[in-house]
Amino acid sequence: MTPITRTPVGDRPDTLRQAQGPMGAQGPMGAQGPKSAQGPGGAEGLPCADGPEGGQGTGSSAPPKRAARIAAAVSIALVGVYVAGTLVIVSPTTPVRGAVVAAAGPYFTQKWNVFAPSIMKTNITFSVQAQWRDADGTLVKSDWVNVTKLEQQAVPGHAEPSRIQKSSWNAMLAYNTRYLALDAQQREIVRDTFIQRADGGGYRAQSAESLIADLDAASTTPGSGQGDIVRFLRYDYMLKEYATAFSTAYFDQDVERVRWRIDRTRPNDFENRFSEEQQFDDTAVTFGWRHVDDVIDPETLAVYRDVVTRYGGAR
Repeated sequence: MTPITRTPVGDRPDTLRQAQGPMGAQGPMGAQGPKSAQGPGGAEGLPCADGPEGGQGTGSSAPPKRAARIAAAVSIALVGVYVAGTLVIVSPTTPVRGAVVAAAGPYFTQKWNVFAPSIMKTNITFSVQAQWRDADGTLVKSDWVNVTKLEQQAVPGHAEPSRIQKSSWNAMLAYNTRYLALDAQQREIVRDTFIQRADGGGYRAQSAESLIADLDAASTTPGSGQGDIVRFLRYDYMLKEYATAFSTAYFDQDVERVRWRIDRTRPNDFENRFSEEQQFDDTAVTFGWRHVDDVIDPETLAVYRDVVTRYGGAR
Protein backbone atom coordinates (compact mmCIF):
# COMPACT_ATOMS: atom_id res chain seq x y z
CA MET A 1 0.00 0.00 0.00
CA THR A 2 1.26 3.36 -0.89
CA PRO A 3 1.60 5.55 2.27
CA ILE A 4 -0.39 8.78 2.50
CA THR A 5 1.74 11.85 2.61
CA ARG A 6 0.25 15.01 4.25
CA THR A 7 1.51 18.19 2.70
CA PRO A 8 1.42 21.35 4.84
CA VAL A 9 -1.01 23.93 3.58
CA GLY A 10 1.75 26.42 3.02
CA ASP A 11 3.50 23.96 0.64
CA ARG A 12 0.34 23.03 -1.34
CA PRO A 13 -0.17 24.21 -4.85
CA ASP A 14 -1.96 27.51 -5.39
CA THR A 15 -4.90 25.71 -7.05
CA LEU A 16 -5.68 23.72 -3.88
CA ARG A 17 -5.21 26.71 -1.62
CA GLN A 18 -7.67 28.70 -3.69
CA ALA A 19 -10.24 25.89 -3.46
CA GLN A 20 -10.05 25.84 0.34
CA GLY A 21 -10.12 29.59 0.77
CA PRO A 22 -7.58 31.87 2.35
CA MET A 23 -8.00 30.33 5.84
CA GLY A 24 -8.72 26.73 4.84
CA ALA A 25 -11.62 24.64 3.57
CA GLN A 26 -13.78 25.39 6.61
CA GLY A 27 -13.59 29.13 6.45
CA PRO A 28 -11.47 31.68 8.18
CA MET A 29 -12.53 30.76 11.73
CA GLY A 30 -13.02 27.04 11.52
CA ALA A 31 -15.31 24.33 10.20
CA GLN A 32 -18.61 26.16 10.88
CA GLY A 33 -18.01 29.67 9.72
CA PRO A 34 -16.71 32.85 11.25
CA LYS A 35 -18.00 32.12 14.79
CA SER A 36 -19.64 28.70 14.26
CA ALA A 37 -22.75 27.76 12.36
CA GLN A 38 -24.94 28.44 15.41
CA GLY A 39 -24.40 32.15 15.31
CA PRO A 40 -22.16 34.54 17.15
CA GLY A 41 -23.61 33.89 20.56
CA GLY A 42 -24.40 30.21 20.82
CA ALA A 43 -26.51 27.35 19.50
CA GLU A 44 -29.48 29.41 18.28
CA GLY A 45 -27.70 32.50 17.11
CA LEU A 46 -28.69 34.34 20.30
CA PRO A 47 -26.52 35.64 23.12
CA CYS A 48 -24.85 32.90 25.09
CA ALA A 49 -26.55 31.64 28.19
CA ASP A 50 -23.61 32.52 30.31
CA GLY A 51 -23.02 35.91 28.77
CA PRO A 52 -19.75 37.49 27.79
CA GLU A 53 -18.45 37.47 31.36
CA GLY A 54 -19.73 34.06 32.42
CA GLY A 55 -22.72 35.50 34.33
CA GLN A 56 -26.46 35.35 33.59
CA GLY A 57 -26.38 37.62 30.56
CA THR A 58 -28.39 40.73 29.77
CA GLY A 59 -31.77 39.04 30.62
CA SER A 60 -31.17 38.84 34.44
CA SER A 61 -33.01 41.17 36.89
CA ALA A 62 -31.12 44.17 38.24
CA PRO A 63 -30.39 44.32 41.99
CA PRO A 64 -32.94 46.31 44.16
CA LYS A 65 -32.47 50.03 44.12
CA ARG A 66 -31.43 51.87 47.25
CA ALA A 67 -34.83 53.62 47.63
CA ALA A 68 -36.65 50.28 47.62
CA ARG A 69 -34.33 48.89 50.29
CA ILE A 70 -34.89 51.97 52.47
CA ALA A 71 -38.69 51.75 52.05
CA ALA A 72 -38.66 48.09 53.03
CA ALA A 73 -36.54 48.80 56.10
CA VAL A 74 -38.84 51.65 57.21
CA SER A 75 -41.95 49.47 56.74
CA ILE A 76 -40.46 46.68 58.80
CA ALA A 77 -39.48 49.16 61.53
CA LEU A 78 -43.01 50.62 61.67
CA VAL A 79 -44.62 47.20 61.89
CA GLY A 80 -42.20 46.29 64.64
CA VAL A 81 -43.01 49.42 66.63
CA TYR A 82 -46.78 48.81 66.24
CA VAL A 83 -46.51 45.19 67.37
CA ALA A 84 -44.31 46.13 70.32
CA GLY A 85 -46.68 48.93 71.33
CA THR A 86 -49.67 46.59 71.14
CA LEU A 87 -47.94 44.06 73.39
CA VAL A 88 -47.14 46.79 75.92
CA ILE A 89 -50.73 48.10 75.91
CA VAL A 90 -52.22 44.68 76.67
CA SER A 91 -49.60 43.92 79.30
CA PRO A 92 -50.14 44.50 83.06
CA THR A 93 -50.09 48.07 84.34
CA THR A 94 -46.62 49.57 84.43
CA PRO A 95 -45.20 53.08 84.05
CA VAL A 96 -44.12 52.19 80.53
CA ARG A 97 -47.60 50.98 79.65
CA GLY A 98 -49.12 54.24 80.92
CA ALA A 99 -46.80 56.29 78.73
CA VAL A 100 -47.51 54.17 75.66
CA VAL A 101 -51.28 54.31 76.19
CA ALA A 102 -51.17 58.09 76.59
CA ALA A 103 -49.16 58.47 73.39
CA ALA A 104 -51.17 56.01 71.29
CA GLY A 105 -54.60 56.83 72.72
CA PRO A 106 -55.65 59.61 70.32
CA TYR A 107 -54.81 57.45 67.30
CA PHE A 108 -55.53 53.82 68.17
CA THR A 109 -57.81 53.67 71.23
CA GLN A 110 -61.35 52.44 70.50
CA LYS A 111 -64.28 53.43 72.68
CA TRP A 112 -67.99 52.80 72.51
CA ASN A 113 -68.72 56.43 71.75
CA VAL A 114 -67.14 55.88 68.34
CA PHE A 115 -70.34 54.03 67.41
CA ALA A 116 -72.82 55.88 69.67
CA PRO A 117 -71.58 59.37 70.65
CA SER A 118 -72.94 60.88 73.86
CA ILE A 119 -74.63 57.78 75.17
CA MET A 120 -77.44 58.84 77.50
CA LYS A 121 -77.98 56.89 80.69
CA THR A 122 -80.97 58.97 81.85
CA ASN A 123 -84.37 59.52 80.27
CA ILE A 124 -85.28 63.22 80.51
CA THR A 125 -88.73 64.67 79.87
CA PHE A 126 -90.27 68.14 79.89
CA SER A 127 -93.66 68.75 81.54
CA VAL A 128 -95.74 71.93 81.78
CA GLN A 129 -98.51 73.20 84.03
CA ALA A 130 -100.79 76.20 83.43
CA GLN A 131 -103.18 78.48 85.28
CA TRP A 132 -106.16 80.43 83.96
CA ARG A 133 -109.26 82.08 85.38
CA ASP A 134 -112.73 80.67 85.05
CA ALA A 135 -115.92 82.64 84.49
CA ASP A 136 -116.01 83.69 88.16
CA GLY A 137 -112.42 84.96 88.08
CA THR A 138 -111.12 82.06 90.16
CA LEU A 139 -107.61 80.92 89.32
CA VAL A 140 -107.68 77.34 88.00
CA LYS A 141 -104.59 75.12 88.00
CA SER A 142 -104.17 72.36 85.43
CA ASP A 143 -102.58 68.97 85.82
CA TRP A 144 -99.03 68.35 84.67
CA VAL A 145 -98.73 67.46 80.99
CA ASN A 146 -95.66 65.57 79.80
CA VAL A 147 -94.95 67.33 76.52
CA THR A 148 -91.99 65.11 75.61
CA LYS A 149 -94.03 61.94 76.04
CA LEU A 150 -96.79 63.43 73.92
CA GLU A 151 -94.33 64.25 71.12
CA GLN A 152 -92.75 60.81 71.25
CA GLN A 153 -96.12 59.16 70.62
CA ALA A 154 -95.79 60.20 66.98
CA VAL A 155 -92.24 58.83 66.58
CA PRO A 156 -92.83 55.01 66.49
CA GLY A 157 -93.21 53.73 62.95
CA HIS A 158 -91.16 56.56 61.40
CA ALA A 159 -87.60 55.82 60.27
CA GLU A 160 -86.82 59.54 60.02
CA PRO A 161 -89.19 61.48 62.31
CA SER A 162 -89.46 65.24 62.02
CA ARG A 163 -87.41 67.43 64.33
CA ILE A 164 -90.57 69.06 65.60
CA GLN A 165 -91.43 65.74 67.22
CA LYS A 166 -88.59 66.33 69.69
CA SER A 167 -88.68 70.11 70.00
CA SER A 168 -89.50 70.08 73.73
CA TRP A 169 -86.69 67.61 74.38
CA ASN A 170 -84.13 69.74 72.53
CA ALA A 171 -85.33 72.93 74.23
CA MET A 172 -85.21 71.33 77.65
CA LEU A 173 -81.63 70.07 77.14
CA ALA A 174 -80.41 73.53 76.11
CA TYR A 175 -82.25 75.14 79.02
CA ASN A 176 -80.84 72.63 81.51
CA THR A 177 -77.29 73.26 80.26
CA ARG A 178 -77.65 77.00 80.93
CA TYR A 179 -79.26 76.30 84.28
CA LEU A 180 -76.31 74.15 85.39
CA ALA A 181 -73.90 76.95 84.43
CA LEU A 182 -75.27 79.09 87.30
CA ASP A 183 -74.08 79.06 90.91
CA ALA A 184 -75.98 77.13 93.57
CA GLN A 185 -77.56 80.33 94.95
CA GLN A 186 -78.52 81.49 91.49
CA ARG A 187 -80.18 78.15 90.73
CA GLU A 188 -82.30 78.51 93.83
CA ILE A 189 -83.49 81.94 92.67
CA VAL A 190 -84.42 80.83 89.14
CA ARG A 191 -86.45 77.93 90.55
CA ASP A 192 -88.67 80.55 92.23
CA THR A 193 -91.56 82.50 90.69
CA PHE A 194 -90.81 85.42 88.36
CA ILE A 195 -94.04 87.32 89.15
CA GLN A 196 -94.60 90.52 91.08
CA ARG A 197 -97.57 92.75 91.86
CA ALA A 198 -98.39 95.48 89.37
CA ASP A 199 -98.80 99.13 90.45
CA GLY A 200 -102.44 99.31 89.35
CA GLY A 201 -103.35 95.97 90.91
CA GLY A 202 -103.00 92.47 89.61
CA TYR A 203 -99.71 90.85 88.67
CA ARG A 204 -97.02 91.26 86.08
CA ALA A 205 -93.76 89.58 85.08
CA GLN A 206 -90.62 90.55 86.95
CA SER A 207 -88.40 92.77 84.82
CA ALA A 208 -85.22 91.43 83.27
CA GLU A 209 -83.15 94.20 84.89
CA SER A 210 -84.25 93.25 88.41
CA LEU A 211 -83.67 89.55 87.72
CA ILE A 212 -80.13 90.23 86.47
CA ALA A 213 -79.40 92.36 89.54
CA ASP A 214 -80.73 89.70 91.95
CA LEU A 215 -78.84 86.87 90.27
CA ASP A 216 -75.62 88.86 90.04
CA ALA A 217 -75.81 89.78 93.73
CA ALA A 218 -76.26 86.10 94.63
CA SER A 219 -73.13 85.11 92.71
CA THR A 220 -69.98 84.17 94.61
CA THR A 221 -68.09 86.52 92.28
CA PRO A 222 -70.47 89.42 91.51
CA GLY A 223 -70.01 91.01 88.11
CA SER A 224 -68.06 88.11 86.59
CA GLY A 225 -70.90 85.80 85.64
CA GLN A 226 -73.42 88.10 83.99
CA GLY A 227 -72.90 86.33 80.68
CA ASP A 228 -74.25 83.08 82.09
CA ILE A 229 -77.14 84.96 83.72
CA VAL A 230 -78.19 86.69 80.50
CA ARG A 231 -77.94 83.47 78.48
CA PHE A 232 -80.14 81.65 80.98
CA LEU A 233 -82.77 84.41 81.16
CA ARG A 234 -83.03 84.57 77.37
CA TYR A 235 -83.75 80.87 77.17
CA ASP A 236 -86.08 81.10 80.16
CA TYR A 237 -88.12 83.68 78.27
CA MET A 238 -88.16 81.50 75.15
CA LEU A 239 -89.30 78.48 77.18
CA LYS A 240 -92.06 80.61 78.73
CA GLU A 241 -93.28 81.50 75.22
CA TYR A 242 -93.21 77.85 74.19
CA ALA A 243 -95.06 76.66 77.33
CA THR A 244 -97.67 79.39 76.89
CA ALA A 245 -98.43 78.53 73.26
CA PHE A 246 -98.58 74.80 74.00
CA SER A 247 -100.77 75.20 77.11
CA THR A 248 -103.18 77.54 75.35
CA ALA A 249 -103.56 75.05 72.49
CA TYR A 250 -103.76 72.01 74.76
CA PHE A 251 -106.21 73.31 77.39
CA ASP A 252 -108.01 75.72 75.04
CA GLN A 253 -108.00 78.39 77.75
CA ASP A 254 -106.74 81.94 78.09
CA VAL A 255 -103.62 80.98 80.03
CA GLU A 256 -102.36 83.49 82.63
CA ARG A 257 -99.37 81.64 84.13
CA VAL A 258 -97.17 78.70 83.20
CA ARG A 259 -94.41 76.71 84.82
CA TRP A 260 -92.40 73.63 83.85
CA ARG A 261 -90.61 70.64 85.30
CA ILE A 262 -87.65 68.53 84.20
CA ASP A 263 -88.08 64.86 85.13
CA ARG A 264 -85.27 62.32 85.09
CA THR A 265 -85.61 58.54 85.19
CA ARG A 266 -82.62 56.24 85.01
CA PRO A 267 -83.05 52.55 84.17
CA ASN A 268 -81.10 49.86 85.96
CA ASP A 269 -77.55 49.12 84.97
CA PHE A 270 -76.88 46.33 82.49
CA GLU A 271 -76.00 43.89 85.26
CA ASN A 272 -79.38 44.55 86.93
CA ARG A 273 -81.48 44.80 83.77
CA PHE A 274 -83.67 41.84 84.72
CA SER A 275 -84.31 43.03 88.26
CA GLU A 276 -87.82 44.31 88.96
CA GLU A 277 -86.54 46.52 91.76
CA GLN A 278 -85.72 50.03 90.61
CA GLN A 279 -82.05 50.75 91.19
CA PHE A 280 -82.18 54.57 90.92
CA ASP A 281 -84.74 57.06 92.24
CA ASP A 282 -86.55 59.41 89.88
CA THR A 283 -85.67 63.09 90.22
CA ALA A 284 -87.52 66.26 89.22
CA VAL A 285 -86.56 69.94 89.12
CA THR A 286 -89.57 72.28 89.16
CA PHE A 287 -89.28 75.92 88.14
CA GLY A 288 -91.56 78.67 89.42
CA TRP A 289 -94.50 80.36 87.73
CA ARG A 290 -93.92 82.74 84.83
CA HIS A 291 -96.53 85.40 84.08
CA VAL A 292 -97.99 85.50 80.56
CA ASP A 293 -98.00 89.14 79.48
CA ASP A 294 -98.09 88.85 75.71
CA VAL A 295 -100.65 88.04 73.03
CA ILE A 296 -100.18 84.84 71.06
CA ASP A 297 -100.26 85.20 67.29
CA PRO A 298 -103.34 83.37 65.88
CA GLU A 299 -101.32 81.63 63.17
CA THR A 300 -98.84 80.35 65.73
CA LEU A 301 -101.65 79.12 67.95
CA ALA A 302 -103.22 77.31 64.99
CA VAL A 303 -99.96 75.47 64.36
CA TYR A 304 -99.76 74.33 67.99
CA ARG A 305 -103.37 73.17 67.96
CA ASP A 306 -102.70 71.13 64.85
CA VAL A 307 -99.63 69.60 66.46
CA VAL A 308 -101.53 68.69 69.62
CA THR A 309 -104.29 67.06 67.55
CA ARG A 310 -101.83 65.07 65.43
CA TYR A 311 -99.96 63.88 68.53
CA GLY A 312 -103.15 62.57 70.04
CA GLY A 313 -103.23 65.09 72.88
CA ALA A 314 -106.49 66.85 72.06
CA ARG A 315 -108.76 67.13 75.08
